[in-house]
Amino acid sequence: MSVPARNSAAAVSAGPAVPVSAPGPLAAGAEACRRAARCRTCTVRQNALFVNLSVPELEAIAPRVPDLTVAAGETLYSAGDTPDALFIVRRGVVKLVHYLADGSYRIVRLARRTDLLALETLLDTPCDHTAVALTEVEVCRVPLPVVRLVMEKQDWLATQMIRHWHHAVRRADDWLTHYSTGSARQRLARFLIDLHDLAAEAAPGVAQPAVELPSRDDVGAILGITKETASRLIADFRRAGLLANLDLRHVRVARDGLAAVAAVDG
Repeated sequence: MSVPARNSAAAVSAGPAVPVSAPGPLAAGAEACRRAARCRTCTVRQNALFVNLSVPELEAIAPRVPDLTVAAGETLYSAGDTPDALFIVRRGVVKLVHYLADGSYRIVRLARRTDLLALETLLDTPCDHTAVALTEVEVCRVPLPVVRLVMEKQDWLATQMIRHWHHAVRRADDWLTHYSTGSARQRLARFLIDLHDLAAEAAPGVAQPAVELPSRDDVGAILGITKETASRLIADFRRAGLLANLDLRHVRVARDGLAAVAAVDG
């Protein structure tokens, strides 16, 4: 399915394409040039899929790789979908959600800058989880035919894929360690520290970056607590000076103070 660049995620998931007028040759050529320039200057590429491609090789595939801006709360793909593509996270955070039979859900992993999503589609299997933008995100959608074409010509890409699988497994181990052990206060403190570090990575040189705080429902689904408990603990942290509101969705956090809470439950 053809997806225009910087499109909403609504058209990303598998499904029949809606016929649209094809872009003119000038528009298509300009878009191909924009994508090639994007790939040449991309800071994510050094840690993502096509790190070892030469500039000519990169420019050859760039026109086939659209980049998408996905608003917070929008779905990138759903469990059971076969999107026929991998997704490279360039900016923001994506939550991978597992829905339970009773209608509740757990967030089983957070994907962030340089992470690959929908790796299971390389095995011709449907996606295991539903991927939803936790914050506004930018992703590149790499069609599987492009991935397989590069794999046929570049032996190193198979090793690169194994590295990404291993990275995902390590993230799962870290998730169990950070967010499934200790008291609720400790788990929340660890989560806020991780959000702070992500924001700091995205804004180098900023001493106290703005941290986008997820909804209470999402905090509960990440930490395995109720949203009421999440609300109470966040309020406690605010009163203790560990959080400071910037606007409705953003806070500044006292990282050292949160680290003390995470290490020893008060």
